Amino acid sequence: MCLWLLVAALEFARRVCKPYNRTVRVAVTAARDAKTKRYMSKRFTRARAWWQSPLILLGMVVVIAYLGVTSRPPVVRAIPAQQTKPTVGFTNSTFIVAENQGPATVSVVISQTPAAGENVVVTYLTVPGTATPGPGGDYITSTGTLTFASNTQNTQTFTVTINNDTITNELDETINLILQLQTPETATLGLSVATLFITDDDQATATPRPTAATGTPIFVDPAEPNDTFEEAYQIQPDAPSTCQLTLWPPGDLDFYAFAVKNGTFYKILTDQLSPGLDTVLKIYNQSGQPIAENDDIGGAGQLQSQVIIQSNTTGIYYARVVNKSPADAANKTYCLMIDAMDQPTPTPTPTLLPTRAGSDACEPNGQLSLACIFGSNQSQAFNFVPPFNQGPDQDFYRIWVKPGTTITCETTELSSVTDTNIIFLGPNGEDFNPQLGNDDRAPGDKSSILSYTSTYTGWLNVLVGPVNPVPVAQAAQFTYTLACTSSVPPTPTPTSTVPSFGGGGGGGVPIAPTITPFPTPTAIDLSAILTPPPVVIPVVTIQPLPTATPPLGSQGVSTVNVTIYYDSNFNFTPEVNEGIVDVAVALFDNANGRLIAFGYTNQAGVVRFDAVPSSGAVRVEVPLLNYNQIVGPGESNISVRVAPLPLPIGIP
Repeated sequence: MCLWLLVAALEFARRVCKPYNRTVRVAVTAARDAKTKRYMSKRFTRARAWWQSPLILLGMVVVIAYLGVTSRPPVVRAIPAQQTKPTVGFTNSTFIVAENQGPATVSVVISQTPAAGENVVVTYLTVPGTATPGPGGDYITSTGTLTFASNTQNTQTFTVTINNDTITNELDETINLILQLQTPETATLGLSVATLFITDDDQATATPRPTAATGTPIFVDPAEPNDTFEEAYQIQPDAPSTCQLTLWPPGDLDFYAFAVKNGTFYKILTDQLSPGLDTVLKIYNQSGQPIAENDDIGGAGQLQSQVIIQSNTTGIYYARVVNKSPADAANKTYCLMIDAMDQPTPTPTPTLLPTRAGSDACEPNGQLSLACIFGSNQSQAFNFVPPFNQGPDQDFYRIWVKPGTTITCETTELSSVTDTNIIFLGPNGEDFNPQLGNDDRAPGDKSSILSYTSTYTGWLNVLVGPVNPVPVAQAAQFTYTLACTSSVPPTPTPTSTVPSFGGGGGGGVPIAPTITPFPTPTAIDLSAILTPPPVVIPVVTIQPLPTATPPLGSQGVSTVNVTIYYDSNFNFTPEVNEGIVDVAVALFDNANGRLIAFGYTNQAGVVRFDAVPSSGAVRVEVPLLNYNQIVGPGESNISVRVAPLPLPIGIP
């Protein structure tokens, strides 16, 4: 632009000054002969032409002035910053209050003070979690509004009234806190959902520990029943050790629940074990997923267990204790302690639970609380590989049903070594009445099929398990495919008979409908009811430890433990109330057939023969179950499992 103006000014000056240039040329021609005169005349004439061209000077001034103006920096006008809306929400995602220290105070904060006339209004309310609202419950429902204005504090609070009950050893209970924004034009909503935890302050009085002088044996501890996650016994971290705990009868599972905070380290320890106990400790997070396990913390002879973990959330964790020793656990106790600490000690380190490769996509689903959600029209391949280095494996699935819907589940594509069993359980894991289960689809067919027409809306739990024991090392070979379909019976279409009329002119006589005769009544056959049902021989599964048969003629001493149990929950493990009492067990000298010991199982289904002398191998017989097994010198442990039988669906 500047260059164009300069060129235009010069062209204008040239046109205006054209007459003056002609005068210069005449003066120069007249003085050409004299060198000095020519030089002086030329110089004088050029100087005159310059000063006699004011328009040239004017053009140059205009150009210089313009260039000076355009070289200045441009003026920058400030643009007002865009006003951002403040954010309002809870200060924390979790709040904790002891039930005897209520009411609970909940804080709500806004990120910046609202401008005048732009108030921010939020509504808060409480929604029940595991806590029960009402005067007779755990808390009183609370709702209301909070208003943030230019003249109010940026943090405001509301309270929730907590009822202090006298129930001992309660689990921590939860209340859901909800925040709703009523003025979206003046603010945005931040953390709108939080959880209020109510901790229990009532601890049960410890039962005096029986002593040898009293002669009172200890079988079931005060924490029982605590055999599942749902029945877990509540323990407070940093409280005194919980003692007088037992692992009787054999197969007893002890679950404990304890509250954790995010980022805190916890040490869980079994201690003061009675001789003959060998604990195994396993820790689960609040989702029921195992995160750590330990058998023996010390060296030889140190059979107590210890695990150190760091919580990655605020909530409830679980500890499970089992007995590894095959000895009779009657009158044997242990203690459990949970300590919260800021920093873990260098040793011992927690033993992380090893995982096993090859488990199916639904694992871990070996417990009802971890059931895998399954579609009503889905088919998928699974196996009996346990997700961790332990066994055996069983698979729980969950299907949503509605009244009138018929669900049919079946196992297909079984490997050559797989034999499945299907059991249907109610929405809470309870058995139907009568029980619903199927082992073999048909004689010689090891697959299973089971149908159920729902009478409720909710979850139908499906348990698929192996009939025969699955060796952990070969579990990948035990495969099957589960398929479940749903169907609704079609609604019958009503039919009507349209009377026909004769043709022709004017009308006709209607044909009278044919009357359908009543069917001939069929006599009711009561023979199926009056005839007693045949005696069903229970399926017995033997799980002895493999032992070598010693050579004949050798002298030895044998200790034999025999456990006989009815596997009612189909988990292939003897548990509480599954022992079969008063079953005769006999021991014979395998060399000469001489009876060397005889006994009956106790309430736990266990009978123990200590230090039985024999000339060699010992034959163990259970006449009632037609079972026998040969064992060698030393200690042998034998489990005899009686498999549960599905009852008929109805009276034929």
